[in-house]
Amino acid sequence: MKREIEVLAPAGSMECMKAAIVNGADAVYLGGEMFGARAYAGNFSQEELCEAIDYAHLFGKKIFLTINTLVKEKELPLLVDFLKPYYEQGLDAVIVQDFGVFATVRRHFPDLEIHASTQMTITGINGARLVKKMGAKRVVPARELSLEEIKEIKDDTGLDMECFVHGALCYGYSGQCFMSSMLGGRSGNRGRCAGTCRLPFQMKGKKHTKNSYPLSLKDLCTIENLPEILNHGVDSLKIEGRMKGARYVGEVTRIYRKYVDLYLSGNTYIVEDQDKKILMELFNRGGFTDGYYGQYHGRQMMSMKRPDHQGMLVGKIKKINKGKLAFTAKEEIHKGDIMELRISSTEKVELTSPSDWEKGSFVTLNGQKMKKLYCGMEIFRTRNQQLTQKIDKSLKLKKQENLKGKIILHSGECAKLWIENGRKAVCAEGPMIEKAQKQTADKQQIMKQLSKTGETHYHFTDLQVEMDSDIFVPGSLLKKLRRDAFDALDKKQIQAYRRSYKKTDEEVIRQLGSCYSEPEITVSLENVNLVPTVLKYSNVQNVYLSWMNLKQKKQPKQIVEQICQSGKSCYIMLPQIARKQQMEEIQNKKRLLFSKNVKGLVVRNIEELSWLLQESYNGKLVLDYMVYGYNKKAVDTLMKMYPGEVRITYSVECNRQELKDLECYNGELIFYGYLPLMVSAQCVKNNLLGCDQKEEWLTLTDRYQKEFYVKTCCSDCINEIYNGQPIWLGTEQELVEDLQPEACRFHFTKETPEEADYILNTIEEIQKGKNVSPLSDYTKGHMNRGIL
Repeated sequence: MKREIEVLAPAGSMECMKAAIVNGADAVYLGGEMFGARAYAGNFSQEELCEAIDYAHLFGKKIFLTINTLVKEKELPLLVDFLKPYYEQGLDAVIVQDFGVFATVRRHFPDLEIHASTQMTITGINGARLVKKMGAKRVVPARELSLEEIKEIKDDTGLDMECFVHGALCYGYSGQCFMSSMLGGRSGNRGRCAGTCRLPFQMKGKKHTKNSYPLSLKDLCTIENLPEILNHGVDSLKIEGRMKGARYVGEVTRIYRKYVDLYLSGNTYIVEDQDKKILMELFNRGGFTDGYYGQYHGRQMMSMKRPDHQGMLVGKIKKINKGKLAFTAKEEIHKGDIMELRISSTEKVELTSPSDWEKGSFVTLNGQKMKKLYCGMEIFRTRNQQLTQKIDKSLKLKKQENLKGKIILHSGECAKLWIENGRKAVCAEGPMIEKAQKQTADKQQIMKQLSKTGETHYHFTDLQVEMDSDIFVPGSLLKKLRRDAFDALDKKQIQAYRRSYKKTDEEVIRQLGSCYSEPEITVSLENVNLVPTVLKYSNVQNVYLSWMNLKQKKQPKQIVEQICQSGKSCYIMLPQIARKQQMEEIQNKKRLLFSKNVKGLVVRNIEELSWLLQESYNGKLVLDYMVYGYNKKAVDTLMKMYPGEVRITYSVECNRQELKDLECYNGELIFYGYLPLMVSAQCVKNNLLGCDQKEEWLTLTDRYQKEFYVKTCCSDCINEIYNGQPIWLGTEQELVEDLQPEACRFHFTKETPEEADYILNTIEEIQKGKNVSPLSDYTKGHMNRGIL
């Protein structure tokens, strides 16, 4: 059986959607007016989206709708009415991040296909098993996974595997980034990422890192790696770019379609240099990377000199004289091409070619800012006028489908035209055919007339004529017969996807209320060396230990016992990112994790949650804030998964009213702490300074000299980038009264014992209801402002 491989293209507009279909996309993913993870793309109105669904279905293609954001409680009731018209129109699938959205779609639209978004941070077989059990048909795993990890998920679950093959890469794990959210209120989890990682940062104390872009990755390009990717079980090749224009979408789609077809043909797989150059000229950030498929991370994946489009290198300045510069063209240059010379990270010179130049020609151009230019300076073409014109011409072409047809014309019988496109067949009938009085119909003329399909989206590749020799057939009859047949085929193709929505009774969500009591005080430690400091405080009931730190200690069991002997409850915080290495480690240390001295586990991703469910774990669970509960349905769904005692941590992105709307009174509130803004497989220190395998805290500064702390976690080979200001809610006593949390958490990361003492000394005053502010520099997070 011929394997089905899907080329999946992005669309931020109707023009992009049609460009994708015309150029060979099997499916297009796009966003509507709500719930999509690209809020600033040119998203589709209801009318446009319904039109897009019908357009795709005319050609047997698919439309996937992105509803892959976290959804607030007040927004979730709008979801069903938002989806209903698209469901009835024949929408093929939705892409989902939020557990509340997932459960709502499954309940109200049980036959609508669900794809688990990369925003769910699925990093292994356990997370994939969980979303499959919930009803997902497809998973889009974390972009950081290797081909071996992807194949393992495919072999284990059988889920459709959709993986990114081209376009922008995030520095942090998708779904685990709070950088844009905390700095400007534009959350990536809500589709409003400000692209903070594309800004310049400097390593504090390292002058040579000034004006670098250490968090900016090159764009992904895997056109040369497609056979290996497809041989590891990937079913859908996803092109990133809903913020890009139709030129980019159409041309990238065309090239990937070409090489998927080459792969399927069984012929030798060789990528033409011209196609690689086209991809470079469409958009690149100083070259491409083939991503994480064959490497864990590395400097070669980064675009640290500049974060924007670099274009194609066309030469280096050889001569500067009297307002002109000259160079030898490394590529053919066309009239209207735009060349760029980058003076600094913020200053550039742009020049437009006045004429055509052959490759190898000595090109002379009028310059500007000549005093800042020098011989040897690189010249990049950022706009290829000839390529642009060629693409624009192709965008005007209409998608046409090949048809087989047969017209039957017999005297005394109704005219009939039968057509089929390989998926559907129809027959249109016309008036009765009469014998000719004078001029008889000509078979070749009839074929020529019917083949004039003009502006329609059909084209006859095989047309047969069965007719009597002595009949009269007016041209108007043939035109109407053809039009009626095309209309009937259109209708039959589109109607095949139509559905009727059946209203479902609303499910009663379990109330999570309880009698209010004084919240427990919890202290979580990324550094277990602070345990002796914490144990001095009798008003601390729970101590959370970081597994990443604890596992490196010689006697982790004794540290756990020390906490238990003090009368406090010990919990272990599992890793924020759990891939194969981390899961094997916790599996091997299950005896300690499941021991009677460990009251519970803090779960930070669905990979760990699913594993614990499979292991029939019976201790207490605390779902950390990155296991998102933005709405009651999400909280309820998560709580029902686990039969034992479970507590959810309030989202750090919701404001006080949004948290109150949850009516979740057994939650945990982050009261103090430096919080990670992103977790990355990349390493800032390695990329800027080189790897010395030394775990430490480093400091990045941005262009405003704002500080961010970088933790190099060498045992797991990840970076955590923390906000430079800790959260402090000691001045928000009314918030505690409103939310009635079960616990308030003090989260310690880089603090010294003295600094931890200074913070913990405030607990008694806080428990008495006093507003306390021991810190001069802190943030209340989103408690007052919230996010968009």
